Amino acid sequence: MIRDRTNYRGGRCRRGVTVGAITATILAAALATTPVADPTVEAQSTGGPRLDLTGQRFAFEPDGEILLDYRLTGISADELELLQPSTESATPSETVPPTTLPDTGVEPLPSPGPTPETPPELPPELPPEAPPEPPLELTIEVTNYLPLDDPDDVGDVVGSDVDPDAFTGVIDGVALVDLRERATVTDDGSIEFTLEVGTDVVDSVRDRLKFERPGLYPLRVQLLVGDPDDDDVIATAGTVVQRLPDQDGDAAPPIDLSVVSVVPALLPGASETELAAAHRALDASVDLADALDAPTTLEVPPALVADAASTAEGAARLADALRDDELVALPLLPLDVSSAVAAGRADVFTSLVTAGEDVLTEAVPTTPSLRTVWITTDRLSGAGAQQLRDLGVRFVIMPDELYSETVASTPPDTSRFVEARLPDGGTLPLLVVDPLAAELTSRAADNVLRSATSAEWSVHAAARLILSGDRADDATPGPPARRSIVLTTPDLSAPDVRLLGALDELSTTTPSLEFVRASSLIGLTDTQTSPGDDPVTLPAVAGPSLIDRVTLLEATALSLASAASMLPPDDPRTEQWQTELETLISTGYDDAEVETVTADLLDEAAAIRDSVVLPEPFTFTLTGRSGTIEVRLGNTSAEPLIVDLRLESPKVRFPEGDQTVTLRPGEQTSVVVPVEARSNGTSAITLTVSTPAGEQLDEPVTITSRVTGFTGLGQVLTGGLILVLLTWWFTHWRAKRRAASIDDGRERHPTGRKVGSDAL
Repeated sequence: MIRDRTNYRGGRCRRGVTVGAITATILAAALATTPVADPTVEAQSTGGPRLDLTGQRFAFEPDGEILLDYRLTGISADELELLQPSTESATPSETVPPTTLPDTGVEPLPSPGPTPETPPELPPELPPEAPPEPPLELTIEVTNYLPLDDPDDVGDVVGSDVDPDAFTGVIDGVALVDLRERATVTDDGSIEFTLEVGTDVVDSVRDRLKFERPGLYPLRVQLLVGDPDDDDVIATAGTVVQRLPDQDGDAAPPIDLSVVSVVPALLPGASETELAAAHRALDASVDLADALDAPTTLEVPPALVADAASTAEGAARLADALRDDELVALPLLPLDVSSAVAAGRADVFTSLVTAGEDVLTEAVPTTPSLRTVWITTDRLSGAGAQQLRDLGVRFVIMPDELYSETVASTPPDTSRFVEARLPDGGTLPLLVVDPLAAELTSRAADNVLRSATSAEWSVHAAARLILSGDRADDATPGPPARRSIVLTTPDLSAPDVRLLGALDELSTTTPSLEFVRASSLIGLTDTQTSPGDDPVTLPAVAGPSLIDRVTLLEATALSLASAASMLPPDDPRTEQWQTELETLISTGYDDAEVETVTADLLDEAAAIRDSVVLPEPFTFTLTGRSGTIEVRLGNTSAEPLIVDLRLESPKVRFPEGDQTVTLRPGEQTSVVVPVEARSNGTSAITLTVSTPAGEQLDEPVTITSRVTGFTGLGQVLTGGLILVLLTWWFTHWRAKRRAASIDDGRERHPTGRKVGSDAL
């Protein structure tokens, strides 16, 4: 068992060289060779050896193994060589070969030969060489401490250069010798190594750490030079590991993590600058989904997705990046549900949501578009929430700040649902974004990575999440709650992939954390009880008022429809007006913008109606029972216009009724109207010109009619009557004369004579 170290800079003489001196040499060399840290890049060594966690297995089974990956900076590979044994030392038994002089071409002088009286001198005897100094040891000590129970304590024991005094309650420790055996030098000169530490539930043995019960345990990792007993610590780091329960023990359900990214709505007719910004936001969300192994839930404007998928390359990229993710159903146009319901336009909201779903499905057919979850960044009324529920929404995700401003000032447990009361007596769950969102912006991530690694942050985040859940369960009777966390940013934009990627990787090494789609949370998350056990109340009114706007749009629609009825059926303006008018219901426009656009549309419609020039009042004379009137109508526009004509008079009848006339562009058109007189005299005829939709164009024109043909007609009738009488008289006289003639003939007939006695 390793003792708890409190004195880190003590040292003593060993083999004629102090370890402190060697360490000082290493540190001096490191200071000379290490560049000054750039505050804009990730954590770097600022002088001296430093241990940075690059990865780890977070959880282990009882009697399992701990794996820790570290990067060592502040010591170069050359400095490590100083501590390694030399392989080039000469041995005493080595002999030096005789020297051979070079050939100069000159005959050497004869050797005088030895002088018998003077013996040759022998070389002086050399002292024996000292054996090479054995290398100094580089030892890694790993110590475990009492388990944590407060999430606020995690930050004190995780990271590089942690305070050694933050570790309390030592349990066990192991020493791993020698670092050089497991070290790998990378291209940037840093040294990477992996620590493999066994564990034991019961015993404290030399090569295993004792973890008697489940929990989250701090680990202190220290790098020592020389004899470990000398406490020459040159680097300290800390992390947290999770000892899992026994297989037959009751394990708490995992905390489900859901990554959410929202791209702001894009209005029709957006500028090139606005469109470019929207595409950058979309790219950030898509890149996030592509980089993470974990599923991602994206809320993206349908029109923007359609635009991105308009090319084969863009469609393929979306399909590949979002293959394991999901899209949130949205209206085709941005329309606040609370505003729409308050203005009586819930049907418009519903139709826009359906249209938006169709666009998303067509653009990315491999990724589901679901109504299960609704993500809001705006105030939500009770009636609006009820409309969402009726459309199939199962719960709402809401930023914590919005919840505090509109629902309740007391922050809820962000790992469980809050029930919101609806006007019809039902409820709809709310899930508030976790405060961890503040750490997931790009700027916050940059700050984190200046002093820590992404792996260290992920350990910190995981430990806090697990401990927060444990603490809440301890305060609540009953079984552990099912908890979920929404991972995003305060404004719901794409969170930083560097941090989330590390947490995603860490989650694969612990059953306590699991990444899921947001739509799955409805079946994985418990509901908390609010104060008084009553559902919270949403605002009665939310979103901008659309009541006056709806009135304006309805009037504008009637005017446009009237003008459109004057145009040929294939005129494109009819569809353009309808589309533009439908977009103005969007709460992405403010009232001033709507008033400006509708005024322009009304002016355009009025210009079409004003293009029709009615005739001046005139008089005509009808000398017969029937005849025609010629009406001249002008058209000052460049396209043909269709109008309806109606003539009305008490003394003149119009057998063909109302007429629909097409006026030729840029000229007058003569319209011949058949008429029939009812009586003689002068009368007024009212000429009304209107659009085919029934809107009257200008004031009616009065036409005066003079009917004189009925005098001749009376004479004819009188003559006819006389003729009839004469005919009757003549016929009657003739019949009477014939009857008299017959009687006279009877008297003259022989049989008609009188016979008397005289004739006999």
